[in-house]
Amino acid sequence: MATSYVHRGPCAGSLVGPCRSWLAPSSSLRACRSITQQRGLCWTNMARSSKQHSLSRKHGRQQQMKVCAGWGAEIEWSRGTIVETSKAAEGLVRLTVDIGQLAKGYTKGGQYLQLKVGDSKPGYFAIASAPSPERPIELLVKNQGSTAEILCDSKPGDEVDVSPVMGKGFSLDRAAPEQAPDLFIFATGTGISPVKALIESGELQTDKRKSVRLYYGTFNPDSTAYRELFAQWEETGVKVINVYSGFGDGYVQHVFEKDGGVSDGEHTAVILCGQKEMAEAITAIVEKKGVKKDFILTNF
Repeated sequence: MATSYVHRGPCAGSLVGPCRSWLAPSSSLRACRSITQQRGLCWTNMARSSKQHSLSRKHGRQQQMKVCAGWGAEIEWSRGTIVETSKAAEGLVRLTVDIGQLAKGYTKGGQYLQLKVGDSKPGYFAIASAPSPERPIELLVKNQGSTAEILCDSKPGDEVDVSPVMGKGFSLDRAAPEQAPDLFIFATGTGISPVKALIESGELQTDKRKSVRLYYGTFNPDSTAYRELFAQWEETGVKVINVYSGFGDGYVQHVFEKDGGVSDGEHTAVILCGQKEMAEAITAIVEKKGVKKDFILTNF
């Protein structure tokens, strides 16, 4: 069974408040901003948008348009369709979206795309399902921000504008099982989305590793997405350690250290997807233990 810890403190769990600004770039359409200026540690569902309160229900032929992306690149928008919606946790909604041929561009866990509705500003959303060119994608959306709120209120059949799949994903080929038999994964809030994709795709190769441990920080059990999947994840070889910020003391990094941290830095890899402070703290901890920089993986 998954292990649970509790700890107290702001920004330790769900992606709320100013912490979100470290996880994804502004979705405003600002020209010529380089990716290196972004301060994010994991593309999750950062939707900032204009005030639009209903989704289009047009069912005509697929439409495409081009606009300038946040850092100057041109985005070609296509039409996607909401297939299914359900509550994932408190304040979180699971969306299944048919993106048609764009799904062929999704090849690796950790990739993301942009969504918008009509004139709303695009939001960035990490893909939570395993790559499959034939199936709709799954997104985990926090009901905060106008575009996110529109999406969370959507119904099957509603249409949205979607960008091509973006990002390099997690480069696990840099930390193959024979090089890094010990693997630690750290996620907070909606940062669990690309981690779920990694687990379900088999990219972690847990059967070939000695140990795979996931530290997942949220506010409390009710705000923890995918709880119903933890037993399945553990059956595949991923040990799940929940860290709750609603009560108790410590942060994800503190629980990690209390558990003993890294025992063999030379043969350990780390995946980071969450808040800036957590990621910086974990990076400092594992580097002191000898983990190579190339074995500290992010999806940007």
